[in-house]
Amino acid sequence: MLNQKGYALPMVIAISMIIVLMTLSVAVSMRQRIAVISELRDQSLARLKSYSGFNEVTYNILTSNFTATGLKIYLPDNKWKYWNLYGERISLDDSVSVQLQDVAGLISPLTQPQYLAGLLSSTSADMSDVTSFLDKLADWQEPGELKRLNGAKAWDYLAAGYSYTPRNFPIQTIDEIRLLKDFDGSLLDSVRENLIYWGSDYLNYMTMSEKLLHAMLKNDRAVAELLEARDNQVLTAGYFTAVTGIQPTESVMLGPSWMIQVTVTARENSAVDEIKAVISKRELHEKPFTILEWKR
Repeated sequence: MLNQKGYALPMVIAISMIIVLMTLSVAVSMRQRIAVISELRDQSLARLKSYSGFNEVTYNILTSNFTATGLKIYLPDNKWKYWNLYGERISLDDSVSVQLQDVAGLISPLTQPQYLAGLLSSTSADMSDVTSFLDKLADWQEPGELKRLNGAKAWDYLAAGYSYTPRNFPIQTIDEIRLLKDFDGSLLDSVRENLIYWGSDYLNYMTMSEKLLHAMLKNDRAVAELLEARDNQVLTAGYFTAVTGIQPTESVMLGPSWMIQVTVTARENSAVDEIKAVISKRELHEKPFTILEWKR
């Protein structure tokens, strides 16, 4: 009987430990499930917020008027608010923000390679690298085997061990540029925020970023004066011409284009959802707007 009592105590302790471990295991499993459910909930709410924010932005774009550097959005009681078109963040509420960028204030590698050269040369990139990049970009897009001085055609790619050759067709996305022979991805990364695939027919200095203004004007004093005037919402085409001497032409139009790049960012705790699109505001009866690009 004593021996049986001696065996009983360790067995009770062992069973108790097993029960404790099982309880802890269930508790950890439940905690993980709750964390997963909470994460999914936050992601879903962030997506709903971003989509709702995008709808609000689209409505405001369609019902507003263009100013020299932004949108004049009308509110009830004859009030209005200003939204900039040069990429500075605008808060819709504590968890949703939007950035609007006039596409004419960006550069398209597809249609404006000469301006891209100026932007790249303003970075730390060597001018010979810029020239080589532009030649390779042109050779990638143009048909035939005639190669530019610093370019590369099919045999150059094959000889260098690449598993592909130039498509001999206009690039379809900006990041296709990364496929160019000997391309340094950091070169594109350094200017990526100032590039757009859906380029405008003209440039608008009034809605360019500070970095792009420095690259295009090469006049720090003028850029500082223009940025101050823009921040104070007094920058006009006449003001810009007086400071820079640049007159409107067929390729330079000092006013927003009909295309706006929209970036909506929504947060819910640690979850983040982003919508990036290009909206064409045509103001036609049959087609008031068109979404040219969509990324989520």
